[in-house]
Amino acid sequence: MLPDNLESERLLAAIVESSDDAIVSKSLDGIVTSWNRGAERIFGYTAREIVGQSITLIIPPELQGDEPLILAKIRAGERIDHFETIRLHKDGHRIDISLTVSPVRDSQGRIVGAAKIARDITEKKRLESAIHTSERLAAVGRLAATIAHEINNPLEAVINLVFLANRLPDLPETARDYLERAERELARVAHIAQQTMGFYRDNSRPAAVSVSNLIEEVLAIYQRKITLKGLTVDRQLESGLVVVNSEGELKQVLSNLITNALDASRNQGKLVIRAYGARHFRTCRSGVRIIVADNGAGISAENRSKVFAPFFTTKRETGTGLGLWVSKELIEKRGGRLRFRSRQARPSGTVMSIYLPAQAVAAPDA
Repeated sequence: MLPDNLESERLLAAIVESSDDAIVSKSLDGIVTSWNRGAERIFGYTAREIVGQSITLIIPPELQGDEPLILAKIRAGERIDHFETIRLHKDGHRIDISLTVSPVRDSQGRIVGAAKIARDITEKKRLESAIHTSERLAAVGRLAATIAHEINNPLEAVINLVFLANRLPDLPETARDYLERAERELARVAHIAQQTMGFYRDNSRPAAVSVSNLIEEVLAIYQRKITLKGLTVDRQLESGLVVVNSEGELKQVLSNLITNALDASRNQGKLVIRAYGARHFRTCRSGVRIIVADNGAGISAENRSKVFAPFFTTKRETGTGLGLWVSKELIEKRGGRLRFRSRQARPSGTVMSIYLPAQAVAAPDA
């Protein structure tokens, strides 16, 4: 039979090894001295790989400065409780953790190292973020519905005035064309306002839409901005392309993509718009692919995973962070797909790619 102290030590070692949390010890200069199975599971390194290595191996570069501060507190005999931070897995992905660090003392009471318990809270953080996003979306939805309701009356007045102006005798043909375009755009604004008040439930019936005509209409709306930036627009539009879809929704999506491309483009730059027959890469369903490409600075690697997230924007002064999120929702509910690729190395730029099925796919809420 083992002495009580040896039995207690063996029991403690078994508890440490069986813990789901990472339980790690390190010296006062940050060298790992022990590493349990929980640490292996959370961080991906085996004990053999990391014992004797610096703990900074699992700390992101921008947080390396935290380690000397933590060790200074430990040397002073202080304990750190439930410190939420980020650590690195062996494969490079980031993990949200809650960290507790305590001094380790020898038999004379001298501090000789640190013991830390790290709990993986990545899923907890993801759920908190999802709840926060849902709450923000609900608040934005209520505000948008209120604003949409309030603009209806002045919007109807403007539509009536444009209608009356369009029927004046001896109106120049150019002015009549501008007024007809304005009337169509106002009708689209009114439709968006109605969608907003109905929480984006669109009951409009899909219709045959000429893809090239739609693209030309959207480009005409932004011609002033294109001219002011001195941009060249390279159109590569296959003739005769038709999709059965919601014209208003497609115009909204193209407006978002073209606006983003214009904002990203350098002065005297180039905008490429392509449209051609294509098939879905998985289902082989026939359809149309539309490409909107700019030669701007490109999207940074850290931001690429956030591009379609609600409220994410790099346009600090003017962006809402909802344009691409809404665009993706509108495309996908009709059976399409919105993807992108981007690079910052020369030649830099971003390419947005839309796949649209040729035939209508019912919207879930329709």
